[in-house]
Amino acid sequence: MEDRLRRQAEEKNELLHELNTLKGLEKRVICLLDGDGMIFTQELMSQGQEGGLAAARKLTERVRQFISTNEGFEQYQLWVYLFYNKRGLLETFGRVGLTTVRAKFDDFMMGFNQAAERFIMVDVGGSKEAADAKLKVHLEDNIRLPHTYKIFFGGCHDNGYVHNLRSVVTSSLGHKLVLMPGYSDVAIDIRALQLPELRIPELFMTTKLVAPSYNVIATGSPPGLAPTTPKLTAAQPACPPTTPPGISSFSGEGQGAAARRGSLPSYKSVLQTPLAMSTRFVCPTMEPSEGSSDSSEASEIPLRLPRMTPPSPPKQRRINQQLPLSKHVPPPCTLFYLAQCRHGPSCKYSHEYILEAEHYQELGENAKKTPCKVTNEGGDCPFGDECVYGHACPNGTTCYYLKLGKCKFIAAGMHRQPNN
Repeated sequence: MEDRLRRQAEEKNELLHELNTLKGLEKRVICLLDGDGMIFTQELMSQGQEGGLAAARKLTERVRQFISTNEGFEQYQLWVYLFYNKRGLLETFGRVGLTTVRAKFDDFMMGFNQAAERFIMVDVGGSKEAADAKLKVHLEDNIRLPHTYKIFFGGCHDNGYVHNLRSVVTSSLGHKLVLMPGYSDVAIDIRALQLPELRIPELFMTTKLVAPSYNVIATGSPPGLAPTTPKLTAAQPACPPTTPPGISSFSGEGQGAAARRGSLPSYKSVLQTPLAMSTRFVCPTMEPSEGSSDSSEASEIPLRLPRMTPPSPPKQRRINQQLPLSKHVPPPCTLFYLAQCRHGPSCKYSHEYILEAEHYQELGENAKKTPCKVTNEGGDCPFGDECVYGHACPNGTTCYYLKLGKCKFIAAGMHRQPNN
């Protein structure tokens, strides 16, 4: 009799253990990562497929440690969604000199996706805020599900998410949220929510990738951003030549591409000194600006020339994250933030906004939708890829307005198929 009761008790305990295990497996822990700001370390990506597998293992282990330490149980399903703009990332890697990372990125992505069935790393393309939209929808869809136990949110660099996060907190679901910052700095409005954090500095880059300006001209950061590059030493030039070089400076005879690039005229010299250049190096005429992204503004210097020191505007305005930059009143001045604006205080566009890195990217993308005056008139812009404005229609051969004969990119070759 006692043996039978003991066996029944053991069977009951086993069933309870299995039931608790199944209940645990019903709990979902979800990582939502904005891949445009949550960038894996150079060391991991340089390893290709093995690096992707290692990154997935490290992420799994650190999430497990956090859950175990703070919640006291370990039975759950881990889902990871990472959305990113592949083309934008590869271009950034190229600009900052991470050639190995760029070459190994596809293999790294393959390794990460193959690490587990629920690990999903997806290229959402180059549309503005495409990754943001995906993360916001997944956050809203999953946070209210009863089997969602925790969501680790990796978009802490972007204040654009604060409305969605605040809505979750207001709905008394904040206990399900854990921030997962990649960069050391968290967006100020997101930090104000005071949510718990999990940082994994050995997994993600802690500083933003910033491409150095050509000829290492700049001694300060762009307006609104903290310094990201070291100051120049006394032996390094603080600015380009103040007088335009002769035409022979552009000839390239006996000089490399870097030397030719270093001989470009400064913004000040182009404005103040008339210079007859050959057809290949025609400089844009100085026409009054008609809009922060209008085609007439492209007739000003289309050069992404770094300013010597960050400006100190008498007033500072914050960007409304719910509006595109072009909808602000007045909108930010493209030339002020990306090159040099010659209108100063009389400019009809604002020089007073505090911009984050994503705002500079948006300004740059918008400016590329306006044709460069030199290129659009059949000339060869001397500034090449450094030009603020577009040398090709962003829509390429699929341009709707091209078929109607109304596209503002009119020079030959400006509707070539864009690179994927």
